[in-house]
Amino acid sequence: MSTAVRSAVLGSLFVMVGLLTGCNVADQYHEGVDSFGKQTVADWKAMPEVVEATYEYRHGLDQGQVLYLDVMIRGDVDKDKVIGQLQEVARKNFWQKTSSNDVKVNLAVHSESSALGGGSATPGPVIYQGGLGQGSGSPEEKYGPRATTR
Repeated sequence: MSTAVRSAVLGSLFVMVGLLTGCNVADQYHEGVDSFGKQTVADWKAMPEVVEATYEYRHGLDQGQVLYLDVMIRGDVDKDKVIGQLQEVARKNFWQKTSSNDVKVNLAVHSESSALGGGSATPGPVIYQGGLGQGSGSPEEKYGPRATTR
């Protein structure tokens, strides 16, 4: 490889590395979004209808801000009522913990299903999958001022 070609390749590499370091994926992390997930799961786990709850926060240039909320509720509850309560808790936390609507929230609710042989409960089928819904009324009137940091 000639010196001129080598210099051109190295120069291009340095330019590309410089551009990519300006687009750091770590810069996409927002503490408020992560805090929203943690608080929502903690609030849900305090509800007697909830068996288990988890969240996964994904962020980056390609996908933006995405939060996956997964919850399993007892099989003997009014599912529609509990799903509404779960959404309300999450809407409140979303309003109080995040300052932006550019976060995509995916909620999956499972109904508990008893394991064979008297073992512990296992997740049953997904009974709701979607977003948090709109709720009713003004969020500011219901939940107070919106968070100011992401």
